[in-house]
Amino acid sequence: MSIDCFRLKGSVITTFILEFSTYDSDQFEQQLKDKVNASPEFFKQSPVIIDFSLLDLSNTCIDYAAIVSVCRDNNLQPVAFRHSANLDITSAKETSLAILEHKSTQNEKPKAQEQQPASVSNTKIINKPVRSGQQIYTEGDLIILGSVSGGAEVLADGNIHIYGSLRGRALAGVKGDISARVFCSTNEAELVSIAGHFLLNESLETQHWKQPAQFFLEHETLHVSAL
Repeated sequence: MSIDCFRLKGSVITTFILEFSTYDSDQFEQQLKDKVNASPEFFKQSPVIIDFSLLDLSNTCIDYAAIVSVCRDNNLQPVAFRHSANLDITSAKETSLAILEHKSTQNEKPKAQEQQPASVSNTKIINKPVRSGQQIYTEGDLIILGSVSGGAEVLADGNIHIYGSLRGRALAGVKGDISARVFCSTNEAELVSIAGHFLLNESLETQHWKQPAQFFLEHETLHVSAL
């Protein structure tokens, strides 16, 4: 879900990442307000990591306290700043948020792939319905032979297959696998996310609603198609 000056990405257990690519205080405040007002109950009191790892902080003047204040005014709960370099540590620490350093692993990926060219995926099979309030996570693919109730959440590093109705939340590729997909026999989802890109109920209702559907990423956009 992209916005002009930042991206609000879903993460595991509905912690959100506020990922800045540019920074304009007025633009940020208005866009965040518009985004949260579109689904206030969904974002209510959600923890947020404020991520500057895509932003050149050496050439950008950041009002850290103002960003935290705007988040709280919109009923979000900022918990940490994340950065790659040039964060004003003194100003950031004055907000009492944690400081996380983002380290790119791009250069390590080819090496890891050479060492494990055919890594085995762990698959978890759930042979009963997932009830409201339940949360299920697996490091591989997740197969659910029943339905996922509203208020339930299923997460997987790989694909998610639901052989019943998806009425709750399904988050696939939660560690960044953009090739992951979500499949369900009946699409009635509250939220579907792949690698941090997500669609909410109001958008999902316009696309193959109450029909068999699959969800996949293409050019950083989450798509829905019929099965």
